[in-house]
Amino acid sequence: MRVLAIIMALLTGPVWAAPFDQFEVIMWQDRTPAQVAGLKRLGFTATKLTGSGGRIDSSIVAARQASGLPWYVENIGSDFYAPYHRYTPGKAVTWLFDAAKAHLRADRADTSVFVREPGLSDPTSLAAIQARLGRVVRDQSQYRPVFYNLADEAGIGDLAAAWDADIAPTSLAAMRQWLHTQYPDLAALNRQWDTSFANWDAVVPELTDAAMRRTDDNYSAWADFKAWMDVAFARAVHTGTDAVHRADPAALAALEGGQVPGWGGYDYSLLAPAVDVMEIYGVGNSVELARAFNPALISLRTTFATGPRETHAAWQNLLLGGRGMIVWDDGDDVVRPDGAPTPRGQEIAALAASLRAVAPSIQAAEPSLDPVAVLYSQASFRTGWMLDQRSKGAAWSDRDAAREYEDNAWRASRRQVLQRLGQIAIQPRMLSSAMVEAGALRHDDLRVLILPHAIALSQAEADEMRAFAQRGGTVLADTEPGVFDQHSRRLPAPLLAGVALLPEAMQLDGGGDGPSALAGFAGLLRGAGVIPRAELRGPDGLPATGVTALWLHRGDTLILALQTTTPWAAAAQIEVQLTTPATVEDLRFPGPVRQVQQLTVALDPITPTILSIRR
Repeated sequence: MRVLAIIMALLTGPVWAAPFDQFEVIMWQDRTPAQVAGLKRLGFTATKLTGSGGRIDSSIVAARQASGLPWYVENIGSDFYAPYHRYTPGKAVTWLFDAAKAHLRADRADTSVFVREPGLSDPTSLAAIQARLGRVVRDQSQYRPVFYNLADEAGIGDLAAAWDADIAPTSLAAMRQWLHTQYPDLAALNRQWDTSFANWDAVVPELTDAAMRRTDDNYSAWADFKAWMDVAFARAVHTGTDAVHRADPAALAALEGGQVPGWGGYDYSLLAPAVDVMEIYGVGNSVELARAFNPALISLRTTFATGPRETHAAWQNLLLGGRGMIVWDDGDDVVRPDGAPTPRGQEIAALAASLRAVAPSIQAAEPSLDPVAVLYSQASFRTGWMLDQRSKGAAWSDRDAAREYEDNAWRASRRQVLQRLGQIAIQPRMLSSAMVEAGALRHDDLRVLILPHAIALSQAEADEMRAFAQRGGTVLADTEPGVFDQHSRRLPAPLLAGVALLPEAMQLDGGGDGPSALAGFAGLLRGAGVIPRAELRGPDGLPATGVTALWLHRGDTLILALQTTTPWAAAAQIEVQLTTPATVEDLRFPGPVRQVQQLTVALDPITPTILSIRR
């Protein structure tokens, strides 16, 4: 049905390119007609049309249509999806959240500040946002916007800040219904929570202040509430996406400002499948996670500057599946008033042209995965956060979104694992806890499961992991896994005792990223039956450091992309040893096609080498 609708839209709509049939370059700030014409000459493909509150100025629509560039509709539902972080004239963007925190400091016992307004599970609010989205999409569908953005920098509270929302009656009623799916009966919940609720209507969660005062390491009544809020946020976003699709089956629904994995609804295993398009801040492996949990997701990034660092990041995002960039131009320095390009505009145009030269090959390909899986455990994040913050007591509620960007063991472990796998040319699959529980480890080719700081596991996860090990699979962990259950209750004994190999084998602690650490890690995987499809070595013959490999495939053709891990690396020459001879072609700089098993690559410090490999 969606395919037919898209075809019909192409036949009946304005003569514009279909969204994302090319690498999109979108201007965020409003510009004059002369400037828009200049942007089009530079290779920009779209602009932004503000739709805050569902209100769109028809005269602006007419001017945009005359400019010859399509648009996407911005911020249609930010008052619902991002009430604690949105633009309000004359006020700080976080003014409502700041007021709530101040109210709590003044009266710690007044928990009314934790009633989210509007509520993510409130039927009236949900119906209102669906009606608004439907109306906007129906009005705009004749112009075929690139996408419809539900909200910019959305979140349960302020972005990914920790907050005890939402304890409104509608939220708690919906939470109780969800808890029915997590526990067989009320008695089981009472045993887990150490409570004595007489009936389901009496069930209420434990808030963070109370949870931090616990001495029994049972945070279940708090953690289940936090898990519920992630579910509620994802459901509300999905509701918006459904409204967009009902109004126009060919339309794309989006979220902008994807945050670091963690609080605020940013459980990417739930959130990524809830939309069609997501503009993501690439922190905490968020881009990799979003793509893993929604392979069809169209991802974008925002560019704020030019220069080597920006060019490196833009190429990296393309290789991770990026389909375009949004240009932030608050200094109005991309085109001049007459539309003539500025130096920054010329740099953007040159970068976009170089990306577009290979984007069709990259976008037509899919990740080519090795028999290695890496667990993404949101329960471990919640548990680890509580263990890190409980000694600070009430200070938790003063943490803003920026503080939640601070590194922690959960993020650092995953980052190290993925970086090290990339350096030895292994392309892993990301698995959520729910995927493991559903049997994802039963793939015949899977040989290794890596558990980055997986301190909280369910019994079902552990059972699948033990069965995987009994079938000959290898489970690797960098700390004792499963010391807590999925509800953040400490267990009498770790769930995977005797199954998972610990830090000495992983060599993540103190091993650095030098050649010996990479060789040890590669050897560990080889011992488990995972043979890299390519070995990367420096001129000294040792494993190359500072370079990441990424594998894609398009039919029978493999694509191997090699890029430095940072834009500050020096130009380097590495040797690529394939497992078998193959026909190799450079996709960026086509030349003679060679039948080789070993080749020398002069690695640029900023831009990648992209090789087509056919065996």
